[in-house]
Amino acid sequence: MIMKIQHKTDTLNKSPSLLMSDLFIGCVALILSMTALSCDQNQESSEGEVSPWSQGGVGAGERAGGDADAGADAGGDEEASDLNTEMTTSGSEGMGGLAVGGDDTTETPSAGQTVMDDRDYDGLSNEEDNCPDMYNPEQSDIDANGVGDVCEADDDGDRIPNLWDPSPMDPAWPGRALPDTVYAQTASALYALDVKSLTLNHVADFSFDTIGNHQVTDIAIDRAGVLWAITFNTLWLCHPQTGECRNQARLPFTNFNGLTFVSGSFFGEPRDVLVGIDSTGSWRRLDFLRDILVDELLGIYPNERSSGDAFSIEEVGTYASVKRAGVNSDIIISVNPINPNDVEDFITLDGYSSIYGLAGWRGKLFAFDESGSVLVIDLASREVAIINVQSERWWGAAVSSVIRSAAPMTP
Repeated sequence: MIMKIQHKTDTLNKSPSLLMSDLFIGCVALILSMTALSCDQNQESSEGEVSPWSQGGVGAGERAGGDADAGADAGGDEEASDLNTEMTTSGSEGMGGLAVGGDDTTETPSAGQTVMDDRDYDGLSNEEDNCPDMYNPEQSDIDANGVGDVCEADDDGDRIPNLWDPSPMDPAWPGRALPDTVYAQTASALYALDVKSLTLNHVADFSFDTIGNHQVTDIAIDRAGVLWAITFNTLWLCHPQTGECRNQARLPFTNFNGLTFVSGSFFGEPRDVLVGIDSTGSWRRLDFLRDILVDELLGIYPNERSSGDAFSIEEVGTYASVKRAGVNSDIIISVNPINPNDVEDFITLDGYSSIYGLAGWRGKLFAFDESGSVLVIDLASREVAIINVQSERWWGAAVSSVIRSAAPMTP
């Protein structure tokens, strides 16, 4: 207390000029002190503020499925900071009108709110849109279940995607081939071979929706499990459990003795491609054009004729049974599916000259001879074994263009 009184007395005893000097210095110190305080407050406010770019559901790193460092990885902390500043100050400009910053106290809906009310930009609000995340201004809903057709993966619930379903509004048609199964056929009946147990069973006799003496020369199965068949002049769609066949189109050629599906990935297409093989060894792509079946020549075996069949499975390969001048037995060749001129011998099946059915599986190849013999060939060792001998005259076989295996049983 004495020191404080003494200091005050000393101040009063100073000259006016010294007092003015002390006053000036005090004012400067006060200004500097206030500036420092303001800076500290701004720094604390900045450190406590969360950037709208980093909030859940908006942050770049979180949208990409990463953590908080994703933004820095994409362009560095400095760039991310600049982007935060730009997004915060630009309001509804940027991100296609999505308002990230700006004054949020106004009662007028922002452009960003309008966009979020119509996520797919088809002119209908999310509440009234029957498929709010996919553009569908026509709102087509064939089965009238309240879900737009573009959102429907399978309209009839038969587990065949609409893209692959020849009858997308009929749950009972066309049926699906069983998993872990190779199908074979005679001219009049369908059989199923379990690839695990190697048991062969009769499925059904074929029936046809048009009158005639129809004889099935081959069958093919796409990746969805839909089974197609050919007779000498007609393409059919057949149910793999009942054997019922429905006429689809007249074949452009009448000498097809082989039929297979080839993965569309070879052609840069989403759907499998149906290929017919004629007796000369020509591979012809078959497509529907306004309900008319048209063909396109893909290629022809260089020195072989078709014995009767071929198959193609993704990640397994494409194989065919052929005949060659001077060789009494049928030869199994590997084939380039987009250029059937490119072939390579795989094995000659001595003693078998009528391999009219051919199919495969993981590491296996199944050959069905008209004599009734069913052979299994190991794709690695090329060892041949007879797994079945029956009285049936095999005319064809088929397997899906991808391995379709049943899910393992859970204990």
